[in-house]
Amino acid sequence: MESRDSPLYTTVAKPVAKINRAYGCVYFCAILGLLYYRIKYMPKEGYAIWMLVFCAELGLAFQWVLEMSFRLWPVDRFTYPERLSERFERELPPIDVFICTADHVKEPPLDVSNTVLSTLAFNYPVEKLTCYVSDDGGSPLTFYALLEASRFAKIWVPFCHKYSIQQRCPNAYFSEYYVNENDNFPFITEWENVKKLYEEMKYRINSTVERGTVPEHQCKEHNGFKEWKPEMTPRDHPSIVQVLLERGNDINVEGHDLPRLVYVSREKRPGHPHNFKAGALNVLIRISALMSNAPFILTLDCDMYANNCDALREAMCFFMDSRTGHQFAYVQFPQRFHGVTKNDLYANNLRKYYNIFYKGMDGIYGTLCNGTGCVHRRDVLCGSERKHSSSNLIKELINSSILIMEKAAPSKRLDEAKELAMCGYEENTQWGKKVGMLYDCAVEDILTGFSILCRGWKSVYCSPKRDAFVGCAPVNLNDTLIQHKRWTTGLLEIFVSKYCPFTYGIRHSKLALNMGYSYYLLWAPFSLPCTCYGLVPTLCMITGLPVFPQISDPWFLLFLFLPACAYAYSALEFIYVGGGSLKSWWNDQRMWMIKGVSSYLFALIQVVCKLLGISKVGFEVTSKVFDSEAAKRYEAEIFEFGVSSALLIPFSIIALINLMALMCGIVGVVREGYSAMAGMFLQVMISSFIVINCHPIYEGMFVRKDKGSMPTSITIFSTLAAALACSTALVLSLTSKSSI
Repeated sequence: MESRDSPLYTTVAKPVAKINRAYGCVYFCAILGLLYYRIKYMPKEGYAIWMLVFCAELGLAFQWVLEMSFRLWPVDRFTYPERLSERFERELPPIDVFICTADHVKEPPLDVSNTVLSTLAFNYPVEKLTCYVSDDGGSPLTFYALLEASRFAKIWVPFCHKYSIQQRCPNAYFSEYYVNENDNFPFITEWENVKKLYEEMKYRINSTVERGTVPEHQCKEHNGFKEWKPEMTPRDHPSIVQVLLERGNDINVEGHDLPRLVYVSREKRPGHPHNFKAGALNVLIRISALMSNAPFILTLDCDMYANNCDALREAMCFFMDSRTGHQFAYVQFPQRFHGVTKNDLYANNLRKYYNIFYKGMDGIYGTLCNGTGCVHRRDVLCGSERKHSSSNLIKELINSSILIMEKAAPSKRLDEAKELAMCGYEENTQWGKKVGMLYDCAVEDILTGFSILCRGWKSVYCSPKRDAFVGCAPVNLNDTLIQHKRWTTGLLEIFVSKYCPFTYGIRHSKLALNMGYSYYLLWAPFSLPCTCYGLVPTLCMITGLPVFPQISDPWFLLFLFLPACAYAYSALEFIYVGGGSLKSWWNDQRMWMIKGVSSYLFALIQVVCKLLGISKVGFEVTSKVFDSEAAKRYEAEIFEFGVSSALLIPFSIIALINLMALMCGIVGVVREGYSAMAGMFLQVMISSFIVINCHPIYEGMFVRKDKGSMPTSITIFSTLAAALACSTALVLSLTSKSSI
């Protein structure tokens, strides 16, 4: 029999760490050799070009050094939820679930409802679960969808518990599972009945959303619809708080209680900053403190449904461990996505990050907080230090007269809750500065997580065998680039703020942790060396100016070794450690190049403009709506361009410049023979690599005729820009030769 002191989780160091360290030593020596060569053999002519390439190489070398911090101490963690259940089933702490949505058009209400239903059906005591939905769009359509979900929950939740169903998102469950002859007759009968009721609910929600308004007879079914007035808009409306499921009043079909479900739409007024998702979460922190005040909070995006019914128990294995549980501020689950193509065309699975880098950060207890799929301690979110934890801190931040009232049912405290959701409530307070989710950043989750770690807390990365949460990934290139631009913009905002790891972090946390965070925060500046390497060696090939050693030069082997070793190690790591395939790795590194010269570059420009006071950083919601034709192309792994977006221009120009330059290089080799190849071999190799990577771009520009092809305006502009750049380089080359 196991002891009550046996751990609820174990940590195992990954054997690959030793290989990583050996690789790091060898590669670092090669980088030092490159630096030595660049300094010693600096030419008298072409000095500026040489320095430009040298700076790009310094930038890429610095990025590699930061990246190595993930490879030094990677770990795997294994939980024992069965031990948790044996010891603490009656002592499991209450948990509040926060789900955020902002736009009923881009984030379909049916998806929100499925996410809500999956959390209401968690394998967790129903009396200890409360689900709060923040609707930042203030849409009656979303409220209606949740009302329908609350009714279906009375059937769905007991059905899941009765048959121990693992997949508790109804849409995913009925898409993946079908009854068969081996199932018993009562189950088949009940399954068919529940599926029928779900399809009816799905039809009602979708048809109502298509009409754009909730029918009058349905509005009469709940008093909450009276909150909406004709003059209200998504950006100008009062706070709305409604309880859709309340313990004691709402019971399931078997006569048992259900988890509580609360709808919240905070007040919005023109001229009042709303601080995007961070502001919505802080409203939920206050309202939930009033209504349920659970010591733990799970945050989810509206499309990130619960895929593992035991996910909350997995998290509690860390928090309730007798040895180290008190040290953890939050438990982060990986983001996983459904509908990703076989070879992950747009690298949306982020396999390199979640399967490799996050486990490296976990080895130093510094996992990033992603905002979704993250379980927090409430008191830590409210600003408590690790050495002075205070679960009562929230009482000092909310009007004490509200909290000391005689305990009442949430439905009786709606007026007080609405006060906490008013847009002027946070004025002259520490909300968003030291308390709750921090403001002034597009990635409030990572900023908040880093500030928590700097207060002495630790975080942990939990990656169970069955994915805990599964969401919806972008299915076209533009949405993918927009999403990464938003993330990268926010990350750089952190770096240029007082929370910069090289200043603020260095005083409060480990060097390796600061290096890991800096790797992410500096995605935007890394666009410069990436863009430079995509353009300068190529244009120099047109002018006949070598920037690398000749084939006969012994230093040539060093410059050949560096990229060959880096890409070979990356591929092996991606396949054997990250669990991917060779083709998915190829797609991953291609997308890194595309994002590097588009999303990251635009993010850099946006943050610089903000610092100069030219413009402000906005928040763009990624669309979750699917087009049937686009979906077919996506499944066939065909790039979807489709829209005339400025994000498509940079990589289109670079792709065409490299194609034109490569053709010029081939012509030069044919004319001049080995002498031309000897001096330009590495430049030809770089250009060839880029051209091979860019074949979907050329195809989208010149071959395809479907709606997902590159817009004609982008093709014409990029072609003219690339031709101008190549022509200018050629003219300068001829001018310099003639002057000689």
